[in-house]
Formats: sequence, C-alpha cells, structure tokens
Amino acid sequence: MTRLRFSRPRGSSRLPGSSRPRATSLLAAALLVAPALAGCQTMDTMLGKKADGPIDCTSYQDDPPKSDAPLLLIYLDISDNSPESASRISENLRPYFEGALREGQYIRLLASGGGDAGLTSSDCLDGGALFKIDRNNDTREEKDRNAAVDALTEEVDHIVQSERVSPTGSVTKLLSGTNDEIATLRAAPGARIGAVTVVVWTDLLGSGGASDCLNVDGKKASVQIAEAMVRRCFSPEAQQLTPITDGKVRFIGVNAGPATKPQQDIARYLKGELCRRISSDCG
Repeated sequence: MTRLRFSRPRGSSRLPGSSRPRATSLLAAALLVAPALAGCQTMDTMLGKKADGPIDCTSYQDDPPKSDAPLLLIYLDISDNSPESASRISENLRPYFEGALREGQYIRLLASGGGDAGLTSSDCLDGGALFKIDRNNDTREEKDRNAAVDALTEEVDHIVQSERVSPTGSVTKLLSGTNDEIATLRAAPGARIGAVTVVVWTDLLGSGGASDCLNVDGKKASVQIAEAMVRRCFSPEAQQLTPITDGKVRFIGVNAGPATKPQQDIARYLKGELCRRISSDCG
C-alpha cells in the first residue's frame, strides 16, 4: 500500500487581469469590421448571449411543465480554476446540458472552491425554471439547442475561472446539503420536479482537515481505507453525508485531470465506496 504525500494540487485563485491595450495601428481595421461585429452581436442577442454581459437564460427556458419534469443538480468541487480546468469541466457537462434541453429539465448549479467560503450559485442555472429547446423545425431546433449548450458551458467556464480556490477543501460541503437542496427546490411555488440526477464534478482528493471525512491527507491508497473513510461519512456520529433517497448520482471528475498513481487509486476506491452508500443508482 502506498501512503499519499499530498491530497491534490489545488490551483491558486486567479484574479481577472486587466484587458490588453489595443495597438493604435489596428484601429482602422477595427472600424472596417464594426458592421460585421454588430451583426454578430445581434445574432448573439437573439440566441440569448448578450455582448460583454451575462447570458439571457430565458431564451432557453420553456413554460412551466404540466406534469413533473426532471431536475439536473450540478455540483462543482473546484480544485483548479485555470482555463484548462474550466474547459475540461464544461466539456464534460455538455452531454447533460444537451439532454436537459432536449427532454426539458430544471437545472441547478452550485460550486465550491473549498475553505470557509460559502457555495457559489448561478443566477442562470438556479433551478427555478424549465430549460427546453422545442422548435417546429428539426434543423432549427438542433441549431438552437447547440447554441444554448454553448452558452451554458460558457456560464460554467466563467464560474470555474471566477471561483477562489482554497488550499483546503473537498466535495463534502456540497454533498452534505443535497437532500435539503432538492426539498427546497421542490417546495418552491409552481415547481413540478420529478426525477433527480445529481452530477458531481470532483477529483475526490479532498484536503479538508482532520474533521472532514473525505480528507485523504496521509491516507493509504487502499480499498480498506476508502471503505473506512466513507463509512465514517455516513455514520450516526459524524453525520456528514446522508443517502440521496430519490435521485441518481454521477461522479464525472474522478481521475479526469493530472494525478499520481496513488491519487488515482484512492479516488477510484472512494468513488466506489460512495456509490455503494449514497444512491441505489450511482456511477
């Protein structure tokens, strides 16, 4: 068995840099293409993307459902807020956005960069409205759905890169509130939430401190250690995690980024043990 020396390489917080000054020699060229750019901005606005501003989520939303509709609950445990990490996360979420927009689903997104900071939520993906792209023309529907997916993945990209990343953190903070989160969304006036899918981006290499049941600092990469850690998470004494009684869970960030062999092993073992306890439909 191999003892881990480090939990995970957590990226440092990135502050938005100042815009790069434009060379004056490009001014004439910029003026020449201004009409074309204005046309692109008009098209972006039609598709729900406002130039230099937040996306207009209402462009991708539909009327309240007449019967229960699924909920897509997305958790982002962010240990690296680099552009490369943001792109990796958003690309892994594309299939879930595509399915939601095709089927019609509520979408709620929460993120954590660790430490004592609270959870980051998305004003767009707040779980309060049904997302769906439905057109009479199949070709138009596919184009509009692809544009909507692009916009939603850009929202994810922005959230990841804007998140301040702490040297300590784990997915425990996100998972611990899942049942309350679902209950709150279902209790909202007019909500018709049915089946729930919880999609969790995490490397499962937490460094949350000794009190955090998913802290892997100093732990050995073995199935037995992973089992003991997760058993503690769900124990009556710790009560840090509880089973998600009416939802399926998908962990999509495990071993998705750079990691040592021991880190890959412990993360894989933890995913298996978590899936045994957190939901009857987990992968």
